[in-house]
Amino acid sequence: MIKLTKVFSEKKDAPVLVMIPGGPGLSSATLRSMDILSRAFNLIYVDFSGVNGTPYDGDRTFDELSNELETELRKINGSKFVLGHSYGGFFAANLSFKLKLDGIICISTPFSEKSLMAASENYTAKKSQALSSAETEWENLQDDKSLAKWLSEYEQLYFMKPEGKELLLNDKVSAQLFLANRSDAIQKESMLPLLKQDATKKLFIAGKQDGMLPEAVLKEDADLGGFNFVSVNNASHFVTFDQPESVAGLIEDFMRQKS
Repeated sequence: MIKLTKVFSEKKDAPVLVMIPGGPGLSSATLRSMDILSRAFNLIYVDFSGVNGTPYDGDRTFDELSNELETELRKINGSKFVLGHSYGGFFAANLSFKLKLDGIICISTPFSEKSLMAASENYTAKKSQALSSAETEWENLQDDKSLAKWLSEYEQLYFMKPEGKELLLNDKVSAQLFLANRSDAIQKESMLPLLKQDATKKLFIAGKQDGMLPEAVLKEDADLGGFNFVSVNNASHFVTFDQPESVAGLIEDFMRQKS
């Protein structure tokens, strides 16, 4: 089951912007700082099975989830853009191969093995005692509450703004979705050459101070995928939370650009 939450635009005949959160297992609440984009788009926030109060109705592969989302988006007429944050960027990229989209936006998405290795190294090198304790609790319990607690302790690995900790601590996450789909991330580097050949307009946004994924490594991924790359100052991994107005402006500029 996929839940779609709509925020209608102030603008007549506005295009649609589909917003896919990361994780996997995070809810669309982690992207709601982008409600400001209703000034330019009709927004549709995506929540997969188990997330944000939706019942978890069984494990699905990345491809199965992508197919379900594709089915839902085919019902929506008019101009469409798709945005994915982190893991959600894989869905945005995959949809560009299946649907006629006016553009895709990937934010802090680690497509390559090099990016994932950098994330692992930074996690180990910067792990606080609180993060280590929360990780142990998660490994023992593997429930929604311990997952939210563990992710909230990433702090500056994820956010420049300290309020980000509360955002994740209170998020309606799904441990089941996380456990069923997290390993899929290691299989996405093969998307990059396909994206390079794909004619869909593409934007990649990174945080200049991303504590997990170095700006330079993400730029390499973006270049390999044929994205226009932009980094945002004073922003970590959750760029949309740290600098919502800057990100919104970049997306609005992207919308107006010709392919």
